[in-house]
Amino acid sequence: MKDYNAILEEAWLLGKERHPGAPSEHHAAFANSVAYAVFRMSGGYGGPSMREHWASRIVVSTFGGQPCSFEQAVDLLDECCYGPLTMQHALMLDLEYCFDDAPGEQEAAREMLAAST
Repeated sequence: MKDYNAILEEAWLLGKERHPGAPSEHHAAFANSVAYAVFRMSGGYGGPSMREHWASRIVVSTFGGQPCSFEQAVDLLDECCYGPLTMQHALMLDLEYCFDDAPGEQEAAREMLAAST
């Protein structure tokens, strides 16, 4: 099995290949989240962001405490890390410390939260 850093880099490169126009913060969230899903360890490229925090919850709710394969992690987390900002992402602002979000995403998330009250 590949080590943590190899998985982290492979996920980063795959994300850049599949989503070349995405901000680097999304690539970081994807790589970190895939590595977390495979190894249950955090760290790597920046973060945490709203997307990374939401991804970790998806991983835990899907796989519990068990690690998964690289392919399973990629399939599970692509939309979370690269798709549109959702209310689930926005809620992470109130639950977690988020500081490595793509430019404008925290502002957009705060607007979503304000509109929902």
